[in-house]
Amino acid sequence: MENKTERDFAIFNQICTANDLDPQVIKDEADKDTADSLIRTAFWHRANALVADLNIDGSLTEGKEYNADGDPAAPSFTINEQYIREKYGADKAGKIIEALKGVQLPIQA
Repeated sequence: MENKTERDFAIFNQICTANDLDPQVIKDEADKDTADSLIRTAFWHRANALVADLNIDGSLTEGKEYNADGDPAAPSFTINEQYIREKYGADKAGKIIEALKGVQLPIQA
């Protein structure tokens, strides 16, 4: 059990490193201190940072603009292009989609 927990948090740290995030900031923002919650929070934080200068209304929402899976064994981040195009219009949607492509996954899970 200890090795799995260590591996799970190592994946979280890899995601933070790949996305230039401070792990402590993410830990402070996460609802729970589980690897899944921390990974989801890291993806949310990075996604919003990438689109911060694009003047969208509010912040991005998991399940709408993107889907994130915080499972440390196979974390994923998928952009919901159709939803973004419908909500933001062609010009802004293209910029948002391109920005979200900057969310990085760990090198190995």
